[in-house]
Amino acid sequence: MDVAWAIEQLRHYLHLNERVALPPSEQTSNRKTRKVGEKSEITAAEHVVEAISIAVYGEGRRWINPEHAERLLWELTDGVAVREKLGLTDPGPFIEADRLHPWVWEAAEAHWRSGNHRAAVWAASVNVNSRTQGKVGNHRVGESKLLQQVFGLGEPTPGHPRLRLTDHANPDLFKDVHLGASALGQGLYAAVRNPVNHVTEEAHGLSETEALEALAGFSLLSRWIDRAEVVSVDPAPHADTVESHTPLLDPQ
Repeated sequence: MDVAWAIEQLRHYLHLNERVALPPSEQTSNRKTRKVGEKSEITAAEHVVEAISIAVYGEGRRWINPEHAERLLWELTDGVAVREKLGLTDPGPFIEADRLHPWVWEAAEAHWRSGNHRAAVWAASVNVNSRTQGKVGNHRVGESKLLQQVFGLGEPTPGHPRLRLTDHANPDLFKDVHLGASALGQGLYAAVRNPVNHVTEEAHGLSETEALEALAGFSLLSRWIDRAEVVSVDPAPHADTVESHTPLLDPQ
């Protein structure tokens, strides 16, 4: 990789996203600045940043933004030297929050960026539950009970569809993946969501790292639910009409 060229492209993208004051004649009460670059220029630069991200991290990402470009710039200018000084030749994997499943990050983002990590976890858990209810067309039960039901090993019955990650061709695999998905989901709601919602921050003590790990857990659960096939004896639910649900109130 031509590191010097990549650094130049990242700096160019960041420059295009800088904000400058509008001329007084163009200012309004709620719009006083604009980005340096035109929309078409920024879009073209985003494609280059995505390619650089693939070269640095081994894969692209769903959204490109200045924050990610700044991290890439740091990786290319200082990352190697800093890790060498610390004796860290391999930074190891890390989680970028906005690459979590959309059901999780879209609900959690506003809370997370404001520093309310407990509310971010709570919002994500509520949205995953709403999405699951919408996918199977069952709003009568939720959370742990719903996950136990939809990933149950028995055949679907009227009003009780199932989510299937694999078929019965390999009975052991069928049992493992569905019991495992059910157990993960029940564990997340019992050990993460419920304390966040019902226990004070002082009593629970959820750290930022634990909150991010909790979001990762809900993200994995979301991916399984999202790709699972709905098996039902009822007419297929209209899952595509379900709206993302981000709670308006923070947990107590």
